[in-house]
Amino acid sequence: MLHPTGSTRLKEGDILCVIGQEKHLPELGKLFSDSNKVVLDDRFFGDFILQADAPLDAISQLYGLNLEDTVDQSQSLGHFVIRLLGGEPVIGDHIEWDGLTWTIAEMDGNRVSKVGVRIVTEKA
Repeated sequence: MLHPTGSTRLKEGDILCVIGQEKHLPELGKLFSDSNKVVLDDRFFGDFILQADAPLDAISQLYGLNLEDTVDQSQSLGHFVIRLLGGEPVIGDHIEWDGLTWTIAEMDGNRVSKVGVRIVTEKA
């Protein structure tokens, strides 16, 4: 099996032809199946990252939220944000509400585990 030299550089759009023997399949599998994880900067999600299971009443007091009387303040922040969004949430979903941008920052399966918060600033 030929190994690339230090000067070998593949670029997006390059076509690669691999010819090898069956005994090289495990090594080729490792080479081509390793996908790089996309790491998003936490600032993408907001100025602060909150645990989604935090009680909404505590978050309301901390951030001075203007909750309507019909809002169940005993629910978690995650459930509240999901209701604001409507539908099934995915990482990156966001909504502006009460002067703040709320962003789904992390999920554990189909459950929201972290919510990002950013103060909405007026654009000039």
